[in-house]
Amino acid sequence: MGHVERPKSRGAADNRLPQVSGACWCYAARVEGHNVMEGAPRTGPGAFWFAVQAVCLKLPRGGRLVCRGVLMAAVVATMVGAPTAAADPAPPNDPSGNPDALWNIIHDRCEAGFQRTGAYAPCALVDEASGTALYKVDYDPYQFLLLPLARVTGTEDPALQESAGRNYLYDAWAARFLVTSRLNNQLPESDVVLTINPKNNRKQNQLHIHISCASPATSTALKNIDASQYAGWNQLPMDLHGDTYEALAVSRGEFESRNLFQDVYMKVAADHESIENAGVAVVNVAPDQFLLLVAEGSEGQPVAAEYLQDHDCSIAKAS
Repeated sequence: MGHVERPKSRGAADNRLPQVSGACWCYAARVEGHNVMEGAPRTGPGAFWFAVQAVCLKLPRGGRLVCRGVLMAAVVATMVGAPTAAADPAPPNDPSGNPDALWNIIHDRCEAGFQRTGAYAPCALVDEASGTALYKVDYDPYQFLLLPLARVTGTEDPALQESAGRNYLYDAWAARFLVTSRLNNQLPESDVVLTINPKNNRKQNQLHIHISCASPATSTALKNIDASQYAGWNQLPMDLHGDTYEALAVSRGEFESRNLFQDVYMKVAADHESIENAGVAVVNVAPDQFLLLVAEGSEGQPVAAEYLQDHDCSIAKAS
């Protein structure tokens, strides 16, 4: 998780999903680009179920599986007002410098518990159909991680280069509402950022995609970016947190259907750099336009893509 990750615990993991109102589901339907709430019940269980069905059916099959699992878990948490499961206090994300701490939590506790009892604490969700888990970071109020249930070390893992591989980046984007709902849906999509730290600047050896708020500096720098200038890989006109990023424009349809890890790998290989040193991020710059960002660090000068985020979400609190 890079040197910007703070491996300390502030007590038990937060095993509750965010409290979500009917307005949140209207928002979720709207940001997927579909006015699916028109004519639907506005409150109560009917509104929840309608929104879950409507939003998820608009996604590709794989996205529907994640969407239904995440949304229904949140609906249940909202309606019953109770934690998804009782759990012992979770250990820190990096106890005693153990690089397998996250893997042990996801594999030995979340997935094993789900298979044994149907409860997936300390995770927020385990979805075996999509092969992913969502984990609320112990020490940050808003940050979530998306992790594969399979053993995948990071961006350098050959499994991510397979064309039929799981679209983990889009899975993470589909789960963004877990962050935004904690902020009363006051956070624009353009201020949600996904990041992955490189092998030479992380503490954990299980792929984990950080879902969190943009830092104010990142948001300001990218506010006026024209995605049409990045039909092919092109360097951003400014450094982000002291690092040089190359950007590639990706439409929403491409984001949903394409394995962007392949784009990252081919870019880094073409530049004769090492994928083990490459930090990766995805930002939303227009309603249906995203930028895939790559910073090619070196062994002596590692990058931390996570620096593009602010896990305290000060940008939402200031608005």
